Amino acid sequence: MAEHLLYTILARYYDVIYREYLENVVPRLVDAYEQVFREYAGRMVRDVLDAACGTGGPSLELAKRGYSVVGVDLHEEMIRVAKEKSAKAGLKVSFRVADARGLDKVFSPGNFDAVTMFFSSINYMTNLGDLASLMRSASYVLREGGVLVADAPNPYSSFYRHGSRGENTAIAWSVEYSETGERIVLLDWREVVDWLNGVVRLMRLVTIAGRSGETRTYLVSDTLRYYTGTEFVLVARSNGFREAYALCYQAGRVAERGINCSRLVFVAVKKP
Repeated sequence: MAEHLLYTILARYYDVIYREYLENVVPRLVDAYEQVFREYAGRMVRDVLDAACGTGGPSLELAKRGYSVVGVDLHEEMIRVAKEKSAKAGLKVSFRVADARGLDKVFSPGNFDAVTMFFSSINYMTNLGDLASLMRSASYVLREGGVLVADAPNPYSSFYRHGSRGENTAIAWSVEYSETGERIVLLDWREVVDWLNGVVRLMRLVTIAGRSGETRTYLVSDTLRYYTGTEFVLVARSNGFREAYALCYQAGRVAERGINCSRLVFVAVKKP
């Protein structure tokens, strides 16, 4: 078993596994992020740093909409795929390897109008120290009035589902990699490793079957911490941001109140 194996050895399969998310969910999330840019930022958002960008799905969507985008990710293999996709799409996006907690070590102060983190990337900050480092790092590279925006699971909704469905209930599904003729079969389940702090381990058994019947199987895991809106706001306000909000995400929009709010959008605004 290896933590983050999907982002290294299996990086070239990432877009195949998450095809539906990239095609259908990412554009709606970017709609919501643009709403945040318009309604919460204290400046016009033009230059965006997409942190923990993975293979660049949201980065490329932002670039298509006219933003100047730099994407960074901790994993060189993911950045390699993102660069290939950018070149193929003819989009001018700069990708580089960097840790979201150390943006100040890579970029000059005040380089960006927004820092974005899509697809629960902020939840990889598994302790408050990591989250605080991220906040200080993002604040450093943002211009005055700039915003940090991140979407994440609502822990109240998530843990309700864990309890009602069974903590270790497995879900099986599969996708086809049409370019190679491979079939990818996945078995997913979640283990709560720290009920006090909301830390969850996502477990995945990945089997890749080739055209000739040969198979390869990997057991991979990711450890995430589900933050409440209150935790996010308090850490943000203590580490470089004067204003912070937890918003409800629904159907491509954000609101300060919502029904059946299973997903949140965290917003922090840099002000003097």
